[in-house]
Amino acid sequence: MYNGKVSKSTAKRDEKVKFKLYEAEKVLYYILVYPDDLKAKIYRLENNKYTKEGDFSLESYKFEETTCGASIDFKNVFNRFRKDNFIN
Repeated sequence: MYNGKVSKSTAKRDEKVKFKLYEAEKVLYYILVYPDDLKAKIYRLENNKYTKEGDFSLESYKFEETTCGASIDFKNVFNRFRKDNFIN
């Protein structure tokens, strides 16, 4: 599983170059995290190609095909980035 934080300066590399690299290496999940947009994109390897599982912001995702079982609650992940949670 690869989880990468995407910034404007690394977007092309993360979305194109690394995407293809990890796909070729058969990494089961590829997660792109966009903290500025409060969004994550999850891709799962299927038949040697990544298929998009979805865009996540407030949802949870359970990783079914891992040996240890895991899930991510994106509402909690992005909660600290939400502007209304900052104390001025």
